[in-house]
Amino acid sequence: MSTEIITKALEEHGAAVQSMKSELTKGVNGVTARIEELEQKMARRGDSEEPGYFGRKSSPVASFIESAQLESLIGGANSTGRVVLKNGDLPTLRKSLTGADVDVQPQRAQGLFNNPQVRLSLLDLLPVVPVNSSSFEFMSLTTAANGAAVQVAEGDLKAESAPAFEVKTSNIITIAHWVRASNQILSDAPALQNQLDNLLRYGVQAKLEAELMKGDGTTGHILGLELQATEHTPTATHASDRVGQAMTALQSAGWSPSVIVMHPSDWFSIASERAETGNGQYVLGSPRDPSGQNLWGLPVVTSPGITAGAALVMDTSQVALLDREQVTVMASRDDRDNFIRNQVTLLAELRAGLAVFAPGAVLRVELNPTP
Repeated sequence: MSTEIITKALEEHGAAVQSMKSELTKGVNGVTARIEELEQKMARRGDSEEPGYFGRKSSPVASFIESAQLESLIGGANSTGRVVLKNGDLPTLRKSLTGADVDVQPQRAQGLFNNPQVRLSLLDLLPVVPVNSSSFEFMSLTTAANGAAVQVAEGDLKAESAPAFEVKTSNIITIAHWVRASNQILSDAPALQNQLDNLLRYGVQAKLEAELMKGDGTTGHILGLELQATEHTPTATHASDRVGQAMTALQSAGWSPSVIVMHPSDWFSIASERAETGNGQYVLGSPRDPSGQNLWGLPVVTSPGITAGAALVMDTSQVALLDREQVTVMASRDDRDNFIRNQVTLLAELRAGLAVFAPGAVLRVELNPTP
């Protein structure tokens, strides 16, 4: 390749670069001119609007406090200084002095307070059986007479058993409640809607747990565990021993006891029991190192819903929570005059029931002997 060709190529490349540079320079100059134009417009508008205040005039006192001159004075650089107040016209000064321009917004904490919620331990304890009707039927063995016998000789009549059965029915109940709130509140505080949702859900579940434990079985109510349980009368005097005797009775009857339910105050009485001899040491653990919640190898579940002074010892495989409809929360603007009042109604609802397949597998025991 000759030198002339190389030189010509370099010259053409240089010309292209110069042309590109010229175009870029024109573009930069245009942007600079636009920026200067915007700065001039802002200067003509003055300092009546502070950035970040969305058109609201800055207080003259605030402009003084935020001034560089005051900062220099505080730092000791000057002993005197002059500050030109922004928005220092007489009307603005009068508003500042009279407090008419004060706009202090309160800070609102997130969350819903003063809302204690007891742990719903019974709902976590029972096995769940889904149902698709307003009632649930099951076959219960009322008499389990075991007539099995040895056939002594060939040709002898073999033994007969005559068990008795009964069809039992558990009804499904509906638990619900609602609350009204304004659309503005729900729109301005989205988190509040979730909190109301949780509050409503907890409310119906708490009522369900109360029904599961102490429902009286009347129309619209569940027949609860305390009324369906079989009363057991132990002979021991200490609460922990009385529970142990109930557990032994279940095992002897062929059930597999799996849990003990008692009131929190009763568990504390057992856990804080002291030895009657020696130096009075705690029998179960200590305040610093409390023992786990269990007696005789069974977990103890505490529930404020059970009657204080009583305990349930049961085989949970013989009990079921009947789930017809899980908790749902619905919102509607069509309730009554919600539309014209700009309100919304939030409704929480569930449908459930209780099946105790074998009342003998659930024993209720008084923790303190009758005098």
